Amino acid sequence: MRAPVWVHVVLVAVLLVGAAGCGDDESEVVVPTAEALASTLVEPDDYDGDWSITAPPEGTEQALSGVVSREQQELLPRAELCDDASPESRQAVETLQWKAFRQLELAVEDPVQPPDDMEGHMVFVQEFLTSGDPEEIEDTFGLIREGMQACLGDFPAAGGEGPGTAEEMTVPDVGDDRFGVLVSMEEGGGGAEWLLHEMFVRQGPVLMLLSVTDIRAGDGVEPYYSIDDVGAMLQTAVDKL
Repeated sequence: MRAPVWVHVVLVAVLLVGAAGCGDDESEVVVPTAEALASTLVEPDDYDGDWSITAPPEGTEQALSGVVSREQQELLPRAELCDDASPESRQAVETLQWKAFRQLELAVEDPVQPPDDMEGHMVFVQEFLTSGDPEEIEDTFGLIREGMQACLGDFPAAGGEGPGTAEEMTVPDVGDDRFGVLVSMEEGGGGAEWLLHEMFVRQGPVLMLLSVTDIRAGDGVEPYYSIDDVGAMLQTAVDKL
């Protein structure tokens, strides 16, 4: 099993929508800068447990700031929608540019430490934020949601991952609009299962993706978080916007 790195390239990674940066007067919408968005990213102390920010060996200072540089943009996970998604939805996903990103990793009591131990959990959270004209953000959210809904159900193995299943997931009533998907898939080569809770929230000029991932291995090892637990994590992230 691979250990979490600064960014996991997950073929079925999804996008979350979050919100903020609007003034009280809707006629005077302020589109947050990358720096403003980065200041709202979740911190290790925002969640229960021993969390830390995951950063690459090089560019650590930039990564810890949360602002996505041009070089980092190319390294971020990119969703690949299935063939049932419309060309418009696939285009929306392919052209989306994130302005702020952070990955948190949880130190669990029963970590998976191959090759000696293949039982336990690896848990991490990824938050992505971008901003733009509210109508454009709304259109982008709609296209992403339509594309994800078109791809619900079973999917075959691809790119060393899978097979798996994508199903709609209940999320708290946050933001202007929201949508959640739970992706369950086998890790390439077997031995572990990935549970990806992908939650979208749209509000005003901001689009957010919050992804809570639990990689678990071993007979009888239950999911680390319930759907309600994950929903509370989303609520925390949205409250910071």
